[in-house]
Amino acid sequence: MNKALAAVFFAVLSSQAFAQQWKTLPKGVRILGYRNVNTSKVKSNFDQFRSQSPVGANFRIDAKSLNSMTGNMVAPTDIGADAYNSLMVGEYAVDAQAQVQVHGMGFGYGITDKIMFYSEVAYYNANVKADLKRTAGNTYDQTRAILEKNNPGSVLAENMNSLVDVNERNIQSVVTNYYGYKPIGDWYGSGYGDMETGLMAKVVDRGTWGLMLYPGVVLPTGRQDDPDILQDMGFGDGQFDFFQEFASGYIVNDKLAIGSTLRFTYQAASNKTLRVPTARDFALSSQKGEFNVKYGDRLNWMINSTYFVNDWLAFTPVYRFMYQLPSQYKS
Repeated sequence: MNKALAAVFFAVLSSQAFAQQWKTLPKGVRILGYRNVNTSKVKSNFDQFRSQSPVGANFRIDAKSLNSMTGNMVAPTDIGADAYNSLMVGEYAVDAQAQVQVHGMGFGYGITDKIMFYSEVAYYNANVKADLKRTAGNTYDQTRAILEKNNPGSVLAENMNSLVDVNERNIQSVVTNYYGYKPIGDWYGSGYGDMETGLMAKVVDRGTWGLMLYPGVVLPTGRQDDPDILQDMGFGDGQFDFFQEFASGYIVNDKLAIGSTLRFTYQAASNKTLRVPTARDFALSSQKGEFNVKYGDRLNWMINSTYFVNDWLAFTPVYRFMYQLPSQYKS
């Protein structure tokens, strides 16, 4: 959703006003806005470590993760460090892709000729297709060879022959019965996202350029991620956000206009029920806990130029810079 949706819908009433981001509604005037966005298939996002990751989860089951599930069944002192580091049951991935349709709705009302109230919210329809796949097999033979080399005739080496090769069906059982997640499969969800509301105050209006202030708040009305579903997606982040935005623009001539916005967002802390992470590269956890989460504050800057070909066609290239400070989790 555009953060100045109501102002943009008002602005398109003028052929030049698309970049007039400092304009407000006249006193007593109301306006409604609607936009529809359909995504192509989304296969990745940015995780809590600020790196790109697939929508689904990737994980491996090795000696370390076996110990977390069974209570130190395999100790390095029993089989040796080389064999311990070599042992792997397999690597698995939840191959997931999402497709989202968003209905954005905005409302604006002119309180005075220089101050207007606005509110906007999005309604999401999300469809996630997920499939559990095995991406790497076991290393039983390699581990058995290490055991036999270090200790010929080892009983542990002979027992490697009886280990079960864990396929996708076995993993699905582990995910649901041991870790307590809901079965991995297709997921569909719909609902409202977080609602943004605030004021638009026109500070400067010189005809060809101007400046506006946007103080406002984001309300936690959207659906949050379910810690028991690996393949779902949230439509909101579950806490109040307070922001201050500055918008400005300049009309160069009848064909060209320039606009820019700068927003700082403070994200308030909130309590959440989350899975307790066990390792950076292992997505599953059997334990849930209550966390006090303070998401990092955000800084967003955007600059655009609009070239008007005629009264009904314009091109608007946009550069957007987004930065977020580190988040804090306390438990």
